[in-house]
Amino acid sequence: MSVPYTRLPRVDARWRWWRPLVALAFLAGWYVASQFAIAAAYFIPIGATQGAQGLVDLQHRLTSGLLDPTDPLVLSLSLVSLVVLLPGILLAMKVARIGPANILSSTRFRVRWRWAAWCLLPTVLISVVMFFFQAAGMFTLAGGLRWNTADIGQSTVTLTTLTITIVLVLVLVPFQAAAEEYIFRGFLMQTIGSWIPLRRLGTVIAVLVSTVVFALLHIPNGYNVWGILDVGSFGLVAAIIVLRTGGLEATVLQHAFNNILIFVMQAPGWSGIDLSSSDGTWQGWLLTLATSLAYWGMIEVLATWRRLDRRFAGHEAPRFRGSVPVWAGGHRWIRPGGTGWDGAPVRDDGVVTPRSTVDGGAAVERGVGVARRP
Repeated sequence: MSVPYTRLPRVDARWRWWRPLVALAFLAGWYVASQFAIAAAYFIPIGATQGAQGLVDLQHRLTSGLLDPTDPLVLSLSLVSLVVLLPGILLAMKVARIGPANILSSTRFRVRWRWAAWCLLPTVLISVVMFFFQAAGMFTLAGGLRWNTADIGQSTVTLTTLTITIVLVLVLVPFQAAAEEYIFRGFLMQTIGSWIPLRRLGTVIAVLVSTVVFALLHIPNGYNVWGILDVGSFGLVAAIIVLRTGGLEATVLQHAFNNILIFVMQAPGWSGIDLSSSDGTWQGWLLTLATSLAYWGMIEVLATWRRLDRRFAGHEAPRFRGSVPVWAGGHRWIRPGGTGWDGAPVRDDGVVTPRSTVDGGAAVERGVGVARRP
């Protein structure tokens, strides 16, 4: 018996259908409060030093280019407003008491750092491929390998601005990508998967809902149909990778490297390239789909070779209405990774007989705790 990633909250007998709603409400409140705090941290110093006109200019820059990589101030504000969602969703899970700590990370209830290190190999390889495809036409061999400024134009930013932008991207984007993965491929998929009793149906719906929501939330950024399909394809394959690996490590790396590549390539602000356009193309969509599928294939090979724990080596806790039955022996039997109610003390005509008197309790004790296979 084992539990897939989308059903992990069911391992804990404290889980109830309403707990994800509590977490969602907390996350919404956290997001609103954090946006006010971030706005104050940016707008107050600017207002104090540049006056009302400085605030008007910043507001205009935010409206015209929310993720403009040629404007470090606007870019940092935009990224930080997303980064705060990462601690927000982790706190929301804790406040709502949904499963053990770090249940969103993987089936081991933690980040599998060794597995994440292995995932760097296909991530870097795909990033190199993406770079050469996206940079096609940006280089020229005339007079040696160099930027093709005849087509892309000259850089519109100073070296200092470019350096600051690259540092901001390298520091903030990994957390921004992790925040989106923990919410869409983590919290949303686990919530939908746990709500629906039928495992396979719940998994399918969880993947579809997370993919559609992830794609639709990019519409306000001005994406056209091909752009939405591009984002949707990325999200769909990422959701499948999470299911197949039992964790978010591979998709966080993929998402982070993808965004870093895009921002760094746009950071010089080539005068011949329109950075304000979010229009996608069918060629771009096919490239994203092809590279995402290739990444999934390499992750599958690695996971098989490393004999990765894709599922939780235990079973779901049975559902009881009301409080935990007295005969169940208390919280020992609802700890994540424990034997669940099947290993609880046996009740016989009102007499509680601990199972330890039958089999010495050795098997029960070995069942408690999170599986940690190599």
